[in-house]
Amino acid sequence: MRISLVFLLWVASFTAPAQDFSALDTYARNTPQAKAKNVDELATYLHQQAITDLEKVRAYYVWITQNIAYDTKSYFSGKSNPETSPEATLKKRRAICQGYSELFKALCDIGNIPCFVVDGYSKGYGYKPGKKFNSTDHAWNVVQLNQKWYLIDATWGAGYVTEQQQFEKKFKEEYFLADPKKFILNHLPSDPMWQLLPCPLTMEEYLENDPRIEKIIESKPDCFSFADTINSYLQLEKAERMINSSERAYRFFPENAEPVGYAYMNLAYDLGLQLTPLYDSEEFVKALEVSRTILQLNEKALKYFKESKTGNGKNAYNMAKQNVASMKNSIKSLEDYLK
Repeated sequence: MRISLVFLLWVASFTAPAQDFSALDTYARNTPQAKAKNVDELATYLHQQAITDLEKVRAYYVWITQNIAYDTKSYFSGKSNPETSPEATLKKRRAICQGYSELFKALCDIGNIPCFVVDGYSKGYGYKPGKKFNSTDHAWNVVQLNQKWYLIDATWGAGYVTEQQQFEKKFKEEYFLADPKKFILNHLPSDPMWQLLPCPLTMEEYLENDPRIEKIIESKPDCFSFADTINSYLQLEKAERMINSSERAYRFFPENAEPVGYAYMNLAYDLGLQLTPLYDSEEFVKALEVSRTILQLNEKALKYFKESKTGNGKNAYNMAKQNVASMKNSIKSLEDYLK
């Protein structure tokens, strides 16, 4: 007997552009190992046969699902931060979901295809109906093809985990350019924008059974333009995107407070890199202005980390608290100097 990474499997021909990929799939699956030592070499080889953006993402999906095994050892050991970089995934040929997603995005970046890694709540291995989520537990991708956004999960497309906690490779077509109405049955992104639905499901609705969810989707009137929201999101700088997305995720599910805290903390860190040059050039007034902004960002981070119930969140709270105290001291010193 086996335990699938998903409970229901669906063929996603609803949104996927019709095309015969058989020759391309064979080419991708037969990629020589020597051509997959790094991301650039792998992309270059796949692009010899994959010309259009659609063909490229298909080749990436097929190669990854064929060659990367799920890292059950890391998953079941409870290791909190396994290496998930594309380079590490290619070297080990094993990864958890984050590794699959980051490798897929790295290939898309080389292929000049808009792509994001999406985190969220999954009804996969170990999920029991009605289970409530305290934090995100899965990652997948969204890609843009011909001005339209599509969902891809290479992790679940690669196979499943058995009762013996072993990975069994089995290619699944349904997670390539998946139908959002089917994908949402077992994938709930933390940012509702990435549901790609005209009216997003709430967490409470997501916890219903599949027939009930399908009825809810069909009965919901259009209430949200994910395309307009994504377009506005794309106009932002990277740090602003993190805040924009995590704030929306927090409004969607207030228990998901940590990502907002990290977004503000990361922005504070980026701004902090400006301080040394400002001190070196004796631009103390500007340094004071930047320091005050950094303080405000760390105070916002502190507010969100305070709501966290996880060990990581509590550690981040203590770090943010130290940052706040440090910035207050720096600001006081600058103010005293400038009097």
